[in-house]
Amino acid sequence: MWDRLKSKWQSLIFRLLFYFTLSLLAIAIVIATSFSNRIKPQFRNEILPNVEQYIEYLIRDIGTPPDLIVAQQLADDLPFELRIEGPMVNWSSSSDLKPIDQHEFKPAPAPYDDVYTAHRHDQHRRSSFLLIEKQKYRYLFAMDNSFREGSERRHWLLFLALGGILIFLYIAIRRLFKPVQTMSRHVELIGTGDLEQKLEVGGNGELAQLAAGINSMSAQIKSMLDNKSGLLLAISHELRSPLTRMRVNLELLDEGEIQQPLIEDIHEMESLVTTILESERLNSKHSVLALSYCDLRDLINEVIDVHPWRNQIKTDLLSVKLQVDQLRIKLLLKNLLDNACQYSDKVAGVIEIGLNLDNMLASIYVQDYGRGIDADEISRITEAFYRPDSSRQRHTGGYGLGLYLCKLIVDAHQGQISFESEPGKGARVSVQIPLDNS
Repeated sequence: MWDRLKSKWQSLIFRLLFYFTLSLLAIAIVIATSFSNRIKPQFRNEILPNVEQYIEYLIRDIGTPPDLIVAQQLADDLPFELRIEGPMVNWSSSSDLKPIDQHEFKPAPAPYDDVYTAHRHDQHRRSSFLLIEKQKYRYLFAMDNSFREGSERRHWLLFLALGGILIFLYIAIRRLFKPVQTMSRHVELIGTGDLEQKLEVGGNGELAQLAAGINSMSAQIKSMLDNKSGLLLAISHELRSPLTRMRVNLELLDEGEIQQPLIEDIHEMESLVTTILESERLNSKHSVLALSYCDLRDLINEVIDVHPWRNQIKTDLLSVKLQVDQLRIKLLLKNLLDNACQYSDKVAGVIEIGLNLDNMLASIYVQDYGRGIDADEISRITEAFYRPDSSRQRHTGGYGLGLYLCKLIVDAHQGQISFESEPGKGARVSVQIPLDNS
């Protein structure tokens, strides 16, 4: 409940409506207090004296001892019922009027110490009672207060009207701030890399101008990213031809000490260019996967069979069939295994790879027992060209594109990739791909 309220409190509409309601309640309390402070002295100074004087006239007309015929005529002509109790008298103008002792009276404010009041509310009506004692006789006047029901009905209507106003204000405010919610969702889309959507906000006000600014920013970001991708693709394509010529020329030379290292460098550059090209293709919103139905266990075994560390890889594979881009999944598996081997002991290191079915998800994990990954680096290891070792030397592992490419492949299959590690005890990479990823 508290979490839900905290979540609601983040809403600008909710807070605005809360402040408005708080202000309305404060105004109502101030008005009610002011009215109460005014009515009390008015009752004491103006109403009660007149009522007491009026009742004195009635008692004088009834006489002492009371003339019950006159009392009955007064009760018939005036809007009250009357009961008189005293020496030799126990009379009531109505059979519904209970004896005086069955009522709970409260004394009126000073100086009217001989006047007492009481109230009764039953299923049919409301009544107010006024008790005065004169010359050993007690006179109980009962007045119908049914008019108060109409007053309460008006109060309820007033509260309903206020509730209706609050609902109307809520709808109006929500409508007013609806563009803000739309902008919030649009900014989230921009954060996920979706720059194709346009933000539509009508009117010419500040919110419309802000929406136009967001659209302009989105277009500029998209243009910069497209230019970056185009530049990388162009450079990568242009590098392939000279690299191929260099490799062919080197292989035609006589074997020597420098030939093999140069060929290995060229192979590494070709691999880097291929990785960049594949990354940019997968990073495109319009990239298309060549999906085909297969058993992931067979793909994993194919990758392991040609891997240099195949004798040190332990498997726990369940048969899981689904549609994937087989070439890219093989590239994903190869990169994960290469990354695990890179940080494991080449003599005693053991790599584990598993495949199982978990709640309609094909779940793959690769576990190594190497040096592990620092906690502050886990959130960045799938960034392009990021490596914990900034030297980027061959013996310390590639150029920081392997795991970046892995994430792109997993994202393209609508899956998720996650990392768990404890420094000095190895790392575990988990990949989950939905069975229905079409």
